[in-house]
Amino acid sequence: MKKILLLIILLAASGLLAGEQGHVYFTDGNAAYEAGDFKLAKDSYEKALNEGVVSSELYYNYANALFRLKKLGESILSYEKALKLAPTDKDIQANLKFANAQTIDKHPAPNYNLFTKIIWGLHSGYNLNHALWAMLILFSVIFILAMLSLFLSPGLKLFTRVFIVLCLVPLVVIAPSAILRIKAQETSRFSIVLSPVLELYSGPGDGYQVLSRVHEGTKFEIEKITGDWAKVKLPNGKGGYVKITGLGMI
Repeated sequence: MKKILLLIILLAASGLLAGEQGHVYFTDGNAAYEAGDFKLAKDSYEKALNEGVVSSELYYNYANALFRLKKLGESILSYEKALKLAPTDKDIQANLKFANAQTIDKHPAPNYNLFTKIIWGLHSGYNLNHALWAMLILFSVIFILAMLSLFLSPGLKLFTRVFIVLCLVPLVVIAPSAILRIKAQETSRFSIVLSPVLELYSGPGDGYQVLSRVHEGTKFEIEKITGDWAKVKLPNGKGGYVKITGLGMI
């Protein structure tokens, strides 16, 4: 039993040390970036990632260093990872937009009407973790008020019921959107083209017809993976098969 406890303590200590070392690498990367040594900054950020540090700030700074080193595809991939963790961050959004503007291929999504854009913006433009915490707090408040209303006078019961309704409205709005976001995270996969040029085939193999060629930085939605091949779809709805080796998964 003592050996097991000692092992647990050692593992916990090694995890803490690894985390601390990762943050040291992150700080070193920031210092190198400020000094204009983007190669050293990139290497330091990679060491931090290898140590298990995961944060939007790390991915964002790493993307900036990659962009400075003219690694467009890798920088877009890292910006996308940063945005996934912090979807409302304006700096990440702006830098990702600027990086995407440097890509060769332009595959715009269909032009939706204003109402659809507003609904989609409300649905996708928030931090999912914050929404889940908000749902938990709202549900807890509603539950506590419902229990209290059993023991209150009629006048106070009316007040608590009004407050419950006020809490239910945002809960009913947030909950379906959050559930759809969670489902999308579990089922939808996206990738960025890292190769300078990637051929898009009609089937999962070199013997199939080449439909088109895409370039570094292009974003795909992964529909399915067959061996070393991925069936992908562009924002405009067109798609085909590409080799996985040329992709970076978001």
